[in-house]
Amino acid sequence: MSFLSTRTSKSLVREGVLDAAKMGASETYLGAFGVFLGGAPLQIGALATLPPLIGSIVQSIGMRISERATSRRDIVANLMRLQALLLLPVAAIPFLFNLGHEAVTALIGVVVLYHMTVGLIAPVWNSLVGDLLPPLSRGEFFGFRNKWMAIVTFSAVVLAGQTVHWFSESGLARWGFSIIFLFSALSRFLSARAFQGVDDLSLHVPDDSKFTFWQFIARAKYSNFVKFVFFVSCMNFAASISGPYFAMYMLQDLDLSYADFTIVVAAAVLAQFVVMRSWGAMSDQFGNRTILKVCGTLVTINPALWLISSNFWFVVFVQFYSGVFWAGFTLAAANFVFDAVTPPKRARCVAYQAIINGFLVFFGSSVGGWVVHLVPMSWVQHLGIWVPHSKFLALFVLSGILRAAVMLFLFPSFKEVRQVESIRGHQLLIRVTSLRPLWGGTFSYIAQRYQGRRK
Repeated sequence: MSFLSTRTSKSLVREGVLDAAKMGASETYLGAFGVFLGGAPLQIGALATLPPLIGSIVQSIGMRISERATSRRDIVANLMRLQALLLLPVAAIPFLFNLGHEAVTALIGVVVLYHMTVGLIAPVWNSLVGDLLPPLSRGEFFGFRNKWMAIVTFSAVVLAGQTVHWFSESGLARWGFSIIFLFSALSRFLSARAFQGVDDLSLHVPDDSKFTFWQFIARAKYSNFVKFVFFVSCMNFAASISGPYFAMYMLQDLDLSYADFTIVVAAAVLAQFVVMRSWGAMSDQFGNRTILKVCGTLVTINPALWLISSNFWFVVFVQFYSGVFWAGFTLAAANFVFDAVTPPKRARCVAYQAIINGFLVFFGSSVGGWVVHLVPMSWVQHLGIWVPHSKFLALFVLSGILRAAVMLFLFPSFKEVRQVESIRGHQLLIRVTSLRPLWGGTFSYIAQRYQGRRK
């Protein structure tokens, strides 16, 4: 059984927290940055999904690195430093190009390189950390780590959003965006330094644990894990039809300011902070499949909520709701991989899962971009209730229908892989939504402060 030393535990939490600062201040605002640079809907969709697709393909290289590396820890730390360097040209783009097609194309190109480092890191990181964590407490550890990551992500989202808002008020939005990307580069450098503190275990991969991507696909009818991969990837496909376009919908059709946009984005992150540790503990106790069932069912409703109202505080509620259940879904999906795959096969399976997921997410975004481009406005006039007429409403409807189809037809195909306590879905839901008054008070306080500022 794996033993997680105190030094490694603290290092992993520190690395995650610093990475969260980078994600909150940079990756969260890439879509808004693309809109600021003058991107068209197809370009914004490509910005959201083309880089992750290429990054997922590159994971096959990261897989081989993990299997042959003498030090998985040092490889991950060095790739993190390279990733930090790639954020510097992102910060320089608004000063090197005029707003328009060229600037967005340059942004997509640099973000592709950035996600290539993500693809190289992921299999190696998962391989090493999976070996370090004791199996029966992975959910609890990741719940604790992800809770603190959510706190820092929330803080970074708010500070970065306010920075962009303050500078845009003076007509200097490009300086605001550049500052948050420079801050993110520094955070990533520091997270690489923190990761150097984890224990470094050797890995031996026997020949019988090596198999090709096509051999992996060929087992789709028989392998529980491959069925799980297709379920999660198809759910992400359905989500990606609408997901990349929410920023454009909010900034253009709902006409939110950068300050409003920051509050909406932060609501989802705040939700993760509130529930993440609970999801982690329940993952250990009740298994991951039950959490995937509950959360997968409830995120199918999310796109329909966008059709009801464009009231600012209703939009904040929708994002908070989304954050609660996507947090559980993503945590359970990640933990299922650790449970279902043996250490020698882990890097390879993580890479192959990323490739399938990357292609489907890119395809979903492309479908969404073409729907927005081709659907007549007359088709969407009666889709919403108290919302402006927008072609994006068609994406929300399509995404919700496909999410429901995935849950109906693909979720039953795979099973839990370890012995866990049984619990009904509504009981699980009651546990995670029985939030302590502190969280409601905290959220109300933030809302009151923000509403007072707007008066």
